[in-house]
Amino acid sequence: MRLTRRNALIGLGTVAAGAGVVGGSGAFTSVEAERNVNVSTAGDASAALSLAPASGENASDYVTTPGDQIQINLNGTDGDSASSSGLNQDAKTTINNLITVTNNGSQDISSLNLNLTTSSGDVDTSVAFEFTTGSGSNTYDNNNDDNNDITGGSGLSVGNSITFGVIVNLLDDDSTTFDPNRLPSGASYTLTITANTS
Repeated sequence: MRLTRRNALIGLGTVAAGAGVVGGSGAFTSVEAERNVNVSTAGDASAALSLAPASGENASDYVTTPGDQIQINLNGTDGDSASSSGLNQDAKTTINNLITVTNNGSQDISSLNLNLTTSSGDVDTSVAFEFTTGSGSNTYDNNNDDNNDITGGSGLSVGNSITFGVIVNLLDDDSTTFDPNRLPSGASYTLTITANTS
């Protein structure tokens, strides 16, 4: 057969079709593709999981919102009639109704877990801190066991809120690994709030 332009095109078409059959199994080693992702952030008060100071005197004394991020300050109060310089030593202090968490998202929350950690190796946060909801009758551990879901297992549906406070335990207990009379000055603490959906 004489090689003409038409024969060459037919031959290339046959090769391309054959290659498509060989490579058309859907298997591949790797794919690299770029896509746009749009992310919006918001301050704690207007985020999908809204964090705001609870109503009442405790939140006024111990909760601030610098730079649209909520912060709990237990190093003294700044209220009109009080001017303390910290928490009682050798005592268990409960401060109810500090922060209100609202589900502004589009899905119900199945559990809402709190975990307070510190940069200081001198504090066992699982002993020193607990959380409370409502009037303080419900308490929750500060660790990753089954008792740190502050919803009590009932979850938090869209549009609903829950308010929590903190318990600081500085009672003398031989099982603790830190000085119960004080928390180290200069230590930083981080509260992690984890919202899980079904």
